[in-house]
Amino acid sequence: MEKKYAIQGMIGCALFGVGDWLLGFVDPGKVEGDVFYFISAGHGAGYPEWKIVVTLTCAIIGVLFLQQGCVHIADYRKDEKEKAGAARIFTFLTYAWLMIHTIVTIIVFAYSYMCKNVGEEQAAIMSHSMDKIFDPCVFISYLIVLVAFADLIIAIVRERTTFKKREAFLTPLTWILVIGLISMILPESAFSKGLYTFCMNGGMIVWFAGKCFENSDKKGHSHDKR
Repeated sequence: MEKKYAIQGMIGCALFGVGDWLLGFVDPGKVEGDVFYFISAGHGAGYPEWKIVVTLTCAIIGVLFLQQGCVHIADYRKDEKEKAGAARIFTFLTYAWLMIHTIVTIIVFAYSYMCKNVGEEQAAIMSHSMDKIFDPCVFISYLIVLVAFADLIIAIVRERTTFKKREAFLTPLTWILVIGLISMILPESAFSKGLYTFCMNGGMIVWFAGKCFENSDKKGHSHDKR
């Protein structure tokens, strides 16, 4: 992967990450009723609409950069046919990434709007209904993301990439899990909820940053040899 693609991937994830923190940095208190898994007390009537606008705008721009970074993860494959297949898988991952982000944002907006204009009880009922409608979409989207990362890990283990085998333990999934675990260890707060929301994009940023440094080191060594 060329450094420019890793940088684009980082920019894309950073833009998605802005939305993560706007959505997640809220009061994590539980809401009464059977609501969508992401909804907490901070998404009630006091949640400002401008956060929704910024979240969706950043996602629309961010996906253009993220797609470039993710598709070029396939550059690490040794076989040309496998490169094409991996590129398609990571293209699907990009769409799934956007789908998860958009669904969560829409449901947060709907819950907040209902709290302001109708009441918390009706907002909870509506959130439960939306959960049932969108749950299959969210599940399939997360499954696509998991399949893409699993495919990468398997390819590394089978030595179908230019990575060393040990790097199967240092894929984006590793950093996503690390950040997610840290967020769960921290005391419950707006920060821990925001960090948990950010874990997917944060993990990708760490991984893309590592590829940037690797490319810089390789260029530095090549100049030294000259």
